[in-house]
Amino acid sequence: MISQAFHPVIGGSERQAFEISKALAARGVSVTVLTRQPGGLPGEETLEGVLVKRFSCPGSGVLNSAVFMVKIFFWMLAHRAGYEAVHVHLASSPAVAAAVAARLTGRRTVIKLGGGKGVDEITLSQRTIAGRLKLAFFRAVRPELLVMNVEVMDWLKNSKEFSGLRLRRFRNGVDTGRYTPLLYNEKINAKAALGLDNSAIFLFVGRLSPEKRVKELVETWAELISEETAPPKIRLVIVGGGPDGPALKSAVADLGVSGTVVLAGPKDDLLPYYRAADVFLLPSISEGLSNSMLEAMACGLAVTASRVGGARDAVTPGVNGCLFDPLNRAELKTCLRGFIADRSLALKMGEQARKTAVEKYSMARVADELMGIYSE
Repeated sequence: MISQAFHPVIGGSERQAFEISKALAARGVSVTVLTRQPGGLPGEETLEGVLVKRFSCPGSGVLNSAVFMVKIFFWMLAHRAGYEAVHVHLASSPAVAAAVAARLTGRRTVIKLGGGKGVDEITLSQRTIAGRLKLAFFRAVRPELLVMNVEVMDWLKNSKEFSGLRLRRFRNGVDTGRYTPLLYNEKINAKAALGLDNSAIFLFVGRLSPEKRVKELVETWAELISEETAPPKIRLVIVGGGPDGPALKSAVADLGVSGTVVLAGPKDDLLPYYRAADVFLLPSISEGLSNSMLEAMACGLAVTASRVGGARDAVTPGVNGCLFDPLNRAELKTCLRGFIADRSLALKMGEQARKTAVEKYSMARVADELMGIYSE
């Protein structure tokens, strides 16, 4: 496995890389992760059966990336007898070094694309000379690219500019043994443990950045509250940190919704929040396939998500959740009002969300399919 950052660094790609590595290791596969060495972390350690090798890379920006590329390239050549497949998380600069080394050693190589359309590595690469050279290189050596949602897959397949790329539809996975639903009484206790009453809890988990549109979510929430004749018994819990954090805090105060909106900040353990919540919210303008959404579904939460990226593949409106146009506040409010009017709706849809997570996105199924891909 090659990843620019890895556990305990927190991020969607890092979380998925760790979960996949653990699942493969549990099947008896020897997994080595090559990554950068942040300050304070050892150069080598074993985490839950996964060998993590961290390379010290001085400087920043281009220099840092270049050093990391060189180090993983020569490590792959020197240890060619010790691995049979290479899985690169994100099509960033290390993927170039990995693809070259894999070509020289004859090892199977797959590269996972991250992000939704418009914020993915392909789009970002088009904006720089180095990025365009990287894309030309991928078209020449043709490593297999794992694409996380139909939206990006269709865009790349139908674009002449990317006709040389080898694409495979894939998906993220979730540990459905760890992320599980609670019984009714257990959920009440989970709410109380977080200092929440038995209100309907709407939950957002993710990075507080512009593409997530969390500030717009709070604005819509304030409109909804003001339009109700009687204050509904609901809470919006927001878990995460990021550049939009200060603006979000100000918006909650200015809009007068501090009584119904909880800014919990970033958390290492998200399970208590999934267990306390009833409905998971994902208002992003662009998404790949949200790990948090899959974890919430596995915990039996109904989903209200913008009609983009992997949510379009995972959520069936009226069955396990509700989809809306991320730029249409009226649609979002309609979704929210449905759950407010009928508390049992979240329970029914949550049961179906759990079923979807187990049948389509369980990490056990994803790991099995990856083993097949590696061995081709």
